[in-house]
Amino acid sequence: MTRDRSGPTAAMAENTRRARPGVARFDTLGRCERLDVRGCDLVLHERVRRWATLMPETGRTAVCFVWITEDGGWARVDLAAPPTAEGRPITVTAAVRRCDPPYGLTLRELDVLTLLAGGLTNGSVAHYLGTSPRTVGKQVESLLDKLGQPSRAAAAAFAVDSGLLRLPVPGGCAELSALGAGMLDALDRGRPAPPRFAGAPRPGTRHFVPRPLTVGLMAPLLGAFGADGEELRRGAELAVAEVNARGGVAGRPLELASFPLDNQDAASVDAAFRAVADHDLAALVGSYLLVDERPSYERAAAYGLPYLNVGSSDLQAAWVASEPTVFGNVFQAGPRRSNYVRGFLRFAAHISAAGLWRPGRRTVGVVEPGVADGEILGERGADLVEAAGWRVDFRIRSGPPYDDWTRVLEQVRRTAPDALLLGNHPPVAMAAFQRAFARDPSPTLVYNVYTPSVPAYLAEAGEAAEGVVWASVTGRYGDARGAGFARDYARLHGRAPGHGLAGAGYDQVQVLARAWSGLDAPGRPAETVAALRHVVHRGVNGAYFLGAAGQTNAAYPDESPDPSLSQAPLVYQVQGGRSRAVHPAPYAEASFRPPPWLARAAR
Repeated sequence: MTRDRSGPTAAMAENTRRARPGVARFDTLGRCERLDVRGCDLVLHERVRRWATLMPETGRTAVCFVWITEDGGWARVDLAAPPTAEGRPITVTAAVRRCDPPYGLTLRELDVLTLLAGGLTNGSVAHYLGTSPRTVGKQVESLLDKLGQPSRAAAAAFAVDSGLLRLPVPGGCAELSALGAGMLDALDRGRPAPPRFAGAPRPGTRHFVPRPLTVGLMAPLLGAFGADGEELRRGAELAVAEVNARGGVAGRPLELASFPLDNQDAASVDAAFRAVADHDLAALVGSYLLVDERPSYERAAAYGLPYLNVGSSDLQAAWVASEPTVFGNVFQAGPRRSNYVRGFLRFAAHISAAGLWRPGRRTVGVVEPGVADGEILGERGADLVEAAGWRVDFRIRSGPPYDDWTRVLEQVRRTAPDALLLGNHPPVAMAAFQRAFARDPSPTLVYNVYTPSVPAYLAEAGEAAEGVVWASVTGRYGDARGAGFARDYARLHGRAPGHGLAGAGYDQVQVLARAWSGLDAPGRPAETVAALRHVVHRGVNGAYFLGAAGQTNAAYPDESPDPSLSQAPLVYQVQGGRSRAVHPAPYAEASFRPPPWLARAAR
């Protein structure tokens, strides 16, 4: 997937730069701590500092509004002041980003909309703006059309809910001072905040809590892959905690609602997706499914919710690409499964050229789970193997409950292929295979697809796993970002993360939060879907860009030459009881070592 740097990619990068918020934390004395990296510098403006220090006096936990800067630019300001256990906020987080006029509003239409939110008549609006009631009437008609609202009352409610009020308030209108943004403006002008009715939240007592953005988690927490589902859930929980610590998205906290399922049971998957209909969700995130996936994607499409999953399905990518009007809200964060065979061939060529492995007959055995879209070789995989000078010695389809490896072991010992490619099986079952293989090994390189990313594999396989090679098309990078994630994950959950779904679950929530941060009204499905097609995000499992055909992340370098817009399928080896990335450069942490049974055979 070659991209012209002077075309869409350059424009996308510019949009990303403009949308990146500046984030800072202010205490009650106005002292500032910058929280972002290369975000909008407007967050350090003296006016933002003043608004942030006055925020606790409003008694609100969140206030959002539009600010027209001195240079005439538009900016979105989100202030969050979560109360402490004592009830009083001690810090305020400010997020400021430059933006284009929302909904195509003109500056004067924004002024009119702001004053409408205070319940003003056209005559009163005209008074504050120095114009005529007739002109205001035309402007009201125009903004109702742009916002798609049936009445001025509906537009006023929409403006308050979406943070479309302008500060400073046009003409210093005092009628808005009962609203959060208007109250902040009144305090900024030195006017006392208006008295509240008895049930209203007061500083130090009760506080208004903005409606959360709830993310549904389609997690395989049941069945043989439950350990991997727990990885997904814990990673997502860490991301939610971090986003909320930053003040949420536009002052709205994130929540996670889990929908447990068994990804080998079609009825279980169907029940989980049906349960979604009973919840008020802003989006769905999930992992891979090992049953016929299309019915679940059709159900997600019918709901209209953005569905971001970390499947590695070639089928899903093809459905979305060929039927965009049906599956336009479905995104795949992990590169396609067909990249596994390319990754193996690239790795084999690398270690052979380095003299670390000398395959004799260049034969490979393949063991794949007998589930839909579960192949390693896929449609053209065998052709790729042969084109690289290899030969498929045998190909076995395994089936649940995956507790009898007799046939596979007999075949491996009879033909002794140079390499054995094992598809993604339940980690306990795959560990049982490795223990049995290690008792009487053949001179074969054992190359797993994904399964050892789950910590349960190493825990069950023990010393028998030493030297095992495995790959994942989406895996945690071994850089500073990945190391920081691992520390935070262990701090939150009391255990180290695996190398696959933990980082993917974390990244998916962060991608959603980034998409929402660029919207005037986060959580609206159609706008979220549109935003997801333009987001570029560097996560712990690599980079994410979901705007290509199939709305599927690309693999570097086979599908994209640009690592800033794709993920590198990583090859790991179990060394000293832990997995270390050994390919490709520059993501490798260590060099490949011949497994103990191959080293013995070579002597």
